[in-house]
Amino acid sequence: MPLSIGFLTYGDLPPSRLIALARLLEELGYDWLWHADEKFHRDPWVTLPLIAKNTSKLGLGIAVTEPYSRHPALIAMAVATLAEVAPNRLILGLGAGGPGFPAMGIERKHPAETLRHAIGIIRSMLAGESSTLNNEILTTRNAKLSFESHAHIPIILGTRSKYILQLAGELADGVMTAAFASTEGLNHALDNVNIGEKKRTKPTEFFHKVCRVDLCIDDNIANAYEAVKPGVALPLWANFPNFKFLKPLGLLPVPDNLYQMLAKRDYNLMLQKAHLVPDNYIRHMVVAGNQQQVVKQMIQIAQTGVNQITIRAIPSSGSTVESILTQFANEIIPEVLKQC
Repeated sequence: MPLSIGFLTYGDLPPSRLIALARLLEELGYDWLWHADEKFHRDPWVTLPLIAKNTSKLGLGIAVTEPYSRHPALIAMAVATLAEVAPNRLILGLGAGGPGFPAMGIERKHPAETLRHAIGIIRSMLAGESSTLNNEILTTRNAKLSFESHAHIPIILGTRSKYILQLAGELADGVMTAAFASTEGLNHALDNVNIGEKKRTKPTEFFHKVCRVDLCIDDNIANAYEAVKPGVALPLWANFPNFKFLKPLGLLPVPDNLYQMLAKRDYNLMLQKAHLVPDNYIRHMVVAGNQQQVVKQMIQIAQTGVNQITIRAIPSSGSTVESILTQFANEIIPEVLKQC
């Protein structure tokens, strides 16, 4: 299977611009547009139908929604409805969430177990069956869609947790790694997926291995580094105080000044103080630098065995989301494919 490419939006762009970007993605040969369920940005369940109606072949994915603020029965309802608008074009990404939870008073408990049950609920309801479950986090009582839906929608898990990576290999149709942009990080992630695959009881038609990375291309490397630091700080903030995912990257301990800032649990402060992220975190968690550096790192990513690279384009001095998407598709990916 050839390497596919995708684009991720956090929902920080207005629908009119995102529709124009989606059309550009199709022209440039992108395979996927992924829309995050990032609290409190624009809602993917509202925006993706608009994109579906303004494109013809672009794959559409949620990357990712979660079963704490959105009950899995309602996720099943939403994705089954979207499948009627964009048949055979969808992937549903699930994750454990984090950003936005403090503002809503939500506590993330037993994420791997909760995701296991969420997959079961969603798959049952998409297959036209009813779901009954009663546990500490999730409850369904004969939950069933009131309209016919037999859409086969792949479910992938977006994660950096080794336990959820293993769950993806065991139960899901794919995985989206986040905050792993180095050989060390991706090998760690895929090794854990392989551990889970050994427990698998039902084969999947195709297993999606998606590397999702923030990308900034700038001849001024210092500018590129500063531009991506908020994207490095975000997973640190979301996982606080559990930084186990940094261990295989050799990035522990977290510097004290960064730790103290993250401990305040203030999302906006995290974005303002992202400069506290050390430069040595960047290579492992995002892709940033001049074109030559970006090509080299993307080749290393592709050689780990992922079958999709999805980028969140981070503009810096003079660049735009559109210019990065164009440069990535026309100048970087062709060089990567020559080596892979």
